[in-house]
Amino acid sequence: MEHIPIKEQVNLVNIATKLDKSVLDKIYTQVSNGYAIDKTSRQEWGKNNSESLKLAAQVREPKSFPWNNAANIKYPLVSTAVLQFASRAYQQLIPTNTIVRGQVIGEDPYGLKRKVANNISHHMTYQLREQMDGWEDDEDRLQLVIAICGNAYKKTYRVPGKNKSELVLPTDLIVNYFAKSIETASRKSHIIPLYENELETKYRTGEFIRPEDGLPTPVPESTGEAGDKITGTQPPSVGDSDSPRKVIEQHCFYDLDGDGYREPVIVTWYEDTSHIFRIVAGYEIEDVIWDGDKVIEIPQEQYFTNTIFIPCVDSGIHGIGFGTLLGPINETANTIINQMLDAGTLSNLPCGFLGRGAKLPGGKVTLSPGVFKQLRSSGEDIAKNVFLMPTKEPSMVMYQLLGLMIQGGKELSSVSNLMSGESPGQNQPYSTTKELLQQGLQVFSSIVKREHRSLKKEFKKLYKLNKKYLSPIEYFTILDTDNERQGQIRSTDYQGDGTDVIPASDPTILTDAEKLAKAEQLMIFSQMGTVNPQIATKRALEAQGQEGIEELMTMPESQPDFDQQIKLQELEIRKMEVQGEQQLQAFKTEAQAARDMANTALAYAKAEALKGEQMIEQFKIQMEAISKEADRKVDLIMAQMKMITDKSKGVTNG
Repeated sequence: MEHIPIKEQVNLVNIATKLDKSVLDKIYTQVSNGYAIDKTSRQEWGKNNSESLKLAAQVREPKSFPWNNAANIKYPLVSTAVLQFASRAYQQLIPTNTIVRGQVIGEDPYGLKRKVANNISHHMTYQLREQMDGWEDDEDRLQLVIAICGNAYKKTYRVPGKNKSELVLPTDLIVNYFAKSIETASRKSHIIPLYENELETKYRTGEFIRPEDGLPTPVPESTGEAGDKITGTQPPSVGDSDSPRKVIEQHCFYDLDGDGYREPVIVTWYEDTSHIFRIVAGYEIEDVIWDGDKVIEIPQEQYFTNTIFIPCVDSGIHGIGFGTLLGPINETANTIINQMLDAGTLSNLPCGFLGRGAKLPGGKVTLSPGVFKQLRSSGEDIAKNVFLMPTKEPSMVMYQLLGLMIQGGKELSSVSNLMSGESPGQNQPYSTTKELLQQGLQVFSSIVKREHRSLKKEFKKLYKLNKKYLSPIEYFTILDTDNERQGQIRSTDYQGDGTDVIPASDPTILTDAEKLAKAEQLMIFSQMGTVNPQIATKRALEAQGQEGIEELMTMPESQPDFDQQIKLQELEIRKMEVQGEQQLQAFKTEAQAARDMANTALAYAKAEALKGEQMIEQFKIQMEAISKEADRKVDLIMAQMKMITDKSKGVTNG
């Protein structure tokens, strides 16, 4: 097949299986030529990077000048700067508790978005720490790599069952030196070492096409001793069948459907042959912009996130690290130190010429402290025939120059005594110390902010993968020091536009003291009622580095105060007393009204001379019954009042 429609490309495990050999040959020519062009564009960078790795790794190469095995000391200026930066940056960017923080977008009057954001925060932090093996280790190594080389990459993608976001060294991702950014680069070639069993697995699953004639013997290629030590890579060895094969995965563009618009594709191939292992679509079908049946734009799926130490003037891809910044100063310091050592060696072990008149028994004479050798010549003859080379002790000017070089390197790298934990002075005011520390952290602060932006891009890629691949309901376990609880995340939590993710770290806070001060300010605001007290408390606990925060934030059900309970009971009794008095008064009024009505009726009956005494007597009986009922109600109310009074006295005495 020569052309494959777009809607079919995204559903194929390997597009290469559907293409004619002539098309595959064209694709190989394009990717291999592009790869060679990109490698050539960064040759100068490669040389500088190799020297930077040597300085950082303290590699000692054989030295024959000014004589064999002359002094060859490497002053650890670059190494110290790298270690100082990496130790601070890692602690700043990867907090102890939460790594990812969910962010609410738009209004949230009922707190529903905040609940979803918290779920996402817990879940993605769990993914990074527990599910994505080696993520924290890679993030730790990244700090060292960018400090030495100037930049490094993170590759974020999906493997069956989980997400991955792994470190890619700048030596292993070949991008044109003059590309504006990693996102807009036309080609990105990732060098992937694969062992025989890894290749065999991909053959059997149909992911890779097996080469008919097999693969040739790996060709040795290395970044050098220093590069291998820093990167931890194993170069291929001649004749070693277990050496990894250098497979190249290139993210590029090629018109597979023949409509004149090049689609983003990922081509995997072997550099030493023309064999193509795999071709897959490098885009999502839902991202394609259409005008009817006509393609307008196909955005490329972004796998790589670039972290730059210090931006380079002439490149948007590669940065500047301590290897480049401090390399010349470090080399100068090394030269000065070695020259001073060589001068000391010559001063302690002088050399010169012996005249022919000097008669030495046995040829060469070795002298030791406290030992005297007999000669056949007189002292005068020895003085005439021994000529010492004029030498000087190490110069103080050289020593001062060395101090100047080291101080300049420390200022450039912000490796000051304060940042190293050394005291600036016995009577130094706190305000002065704080000001000096802030000045020393200026370079560090700008770098951390760039890393923070890169982390945000990486987390957004992981968020997108969760949005696409997360099961409807996923359960996960959050492990604390003294607590273990089950969490639940739903795929719907990642849908919609109400939430986003950002790193939990704060790039504006560079010291623990600043974290605590900011947390204390939040607690003050919470007491004023201007911020959420629960969130303020959580931030304060995080700033203190407390463990088991979720457990600490779980408040027990409040128990009512005993004294307060007594007061409430007394108020209730008093209320009942008042109600009882009101009710009693109402019954008294009712009884008196009944009596008045009976008397009035009796008087009326007598006045009107009602018929018969019998009728009068019967009426009297009815009136007496009414009066007794009224008295009974009054007695009942009085009994209730007595019970209330007795209860009140019991509460008061208790």
